[in-house]
Amino acid sequence: MANGNESNYEFVKIKDGVEGPKGFHYMPSGRLMSDADHIAANGYIERTINSIEVDYRDIPPEGGSKIITVIGSAGFVFSIEVYEGARASYYNFKTQTWGASLYKKTNVQAASGTYSEKILLPAQASLKTITINVYAETVENIKTQHAPLVEERFEDGSLDLNRSSGSDSNIVTKILYQDVIKNLTLSTFSPSKTHSSQGTTKAAVSTNRMTIDEFATDPNIVEVGDLIACTGISAALGVLVTKINPDGDNPHEIEMSAADVVSDGVTVTFFPAFRGLTPNNVSSTTGRAALEVVSGSYGSFNFLITLAAIGSRGFSQTRLPTTEDLCFINSVTFGEDASPITGEDISGSTFYRWPVENTANLANGMALDPSRSESGANTTTPAEISDYSVNKTLQKINTSNRYYTDVENYTEQDTYVSGVDNVSNPITTIDRNGRVTARAGNIAFSVQQADALKEDANVLIIAQGAEAIFQATGMEVEISNTSITPTQVSTTTTAASSASTTIALTEVGNVLVGQTVRGVGINAAVANPTVVGKSVATGGGNIVVSSAQTLEDGVTLFFDGPSNELLIRGKIIVKNMPIVDTNLFFNVEGFLTAG
Repeated sequence: MANGNESNYEFVKIKDGVEGPKGFHYMPSGRLMSDADHIAANGYIERTINSIEVDYRDIPPEGGSKIITVIGSAGFVFSIEVYEGARASYYNFKTQTWGASLYKKTNVQAASGTYSEKILLPAQASLKTITINVYAETVENIKTQHAPLVEERFEDGSLDLNRSSGSDSNIVTKILYQDVIKNLTLSTFSPSKTHSSQGTTKAAVSTNRMTIDEFATDPNIVEVGDLIACTGISAALGVLVTKINPDGDNPHEIEMSAADVVSDGVTVTFFPAFRGLTPNNVSSTTGRAALEVVSGSYGSFNFLITLAAIGSRGFSQTRLPTTEDLCFINSVTFGEDASPITGEDISGSTFYRWPVENTANLANGMALDPSRSESGANTTTPAEISDYSVNKTLQKINTSNRYYTDVENYTEQDTYVSGVDNVSNPITTIDRNGRVTARAGNIAFSVQQADALKEDANVLIIAQGAEAIFQATGMEVEISNTSITPTQVSTTTTAASSASTTIALTEVGNVLVGQTVRGVGINAAVANPTVVGKSVATGGGNIVVSSAQTLEDGVTLFFDGPSNELLIRGKIIVKNMPIVDTNLFFNVEGFLTAG
């Protein structure tokens, strides 16, 4: 009996081993009574299903299991069915297998108010949608209903079944997904020191000074540390920019690490410090770390990135990379005109606010593309997405003093514009988890941008650090146990040398100007010499060192300092892996220098 009186108890169909006639039940007194008459006289015993609890994280592609727990008042009755796709196959709770035949586990009573069932999911090779339907049933004199419907909706207004609870009917539906493995790659990039720029010599060069037709003081043209390439400059020397406007009297002048002869009117290309770095976000995946992660899951993974320089460049670390060096890269396409803010000074044809095709998952603090050419050719940086706010000064009369009045200044906000403003534009698309993936709108920057930026496509917006990556992807990341190991550069002499600064080597390609030299025969009485020049860029050739050495033929020499290959190792913890393949990048400008 559910309660102590005869009007409110569950039907007893078998008493003392004897089953009553169909449509009748035994009363506590032992007499038989018609089910219909009892219900007509006393109504139903009402039971409620309060919630359905499931771990909604994606099922791994190799298969797994999920426990479905139905919770309500003691004695509720329900039915449950689980099927895949558009009812392509059903889960048979009895055999714990999937098949084409319709199957529903019907009229299950949860005497204690809680009932759990496990479903098994086999391996699969494509995205599967698993639907769970829980039906509130009326059986005999027990009438079960779901708790009142409490809706939760995605940002586009569509119903979020999994976060909603209750129902205004007899059914509650929940959805699970079993997806293919997702690829999480870790690579490197240099946002401002990748793309080259050019100028033209304004006069012949015969020393270590060069003047160009562009303003060398413009960081979009040249920076200290750039490699110089032009007719007349020896590639083997790896000539670098060491100073800009060295005497403070000529913004067109640069100082170089070596003197050479260059004619007037020659095109000069300036290659930034990390040009050609691999792996990178532009052209190369060589050396990146590729990890396999289940969408929506949590995991800890060791990684190895092999970072390589190009030509006569090398890298040295200034510190170890952290989570805050990790980035996610968005790209945006700007509208055909800026969107001026009321009261903004646009006399220089520069603007804070710009329409873009997609604002999805952009947020304040994300950095605007700082590259000096290509996608960042028309950006003014450093700049980031930022709210725009202007205050105005007003005056008020202070009458609190009995004998005189004061006029006091105070400020209040005059104009405010959000860094990301969707201007009531509709959401175009969401993913299966309700995350917005497309929505037009405006973004505002901390620095005004030139009119030339209009209609530019694929301009980078960089989300750097754990918080920004979460905003951009919904994924939590943490980096730990990082280390950077330079690859040891070594080669052998091809001839003996006697008290000479010139040393012949079998291979000079990985030898860099500025490296120190050690090995058998190197004079240990003084500091190890440094490389000051090479005869060729690669292959067999000579190097010039800073002090004379006497060496035998066939001696192995080791070169320390900047290395053209670094191994970056560490561990990454990932929470809530996105449902799409995702690329993250270490911004090497924060922890490496290039030689």
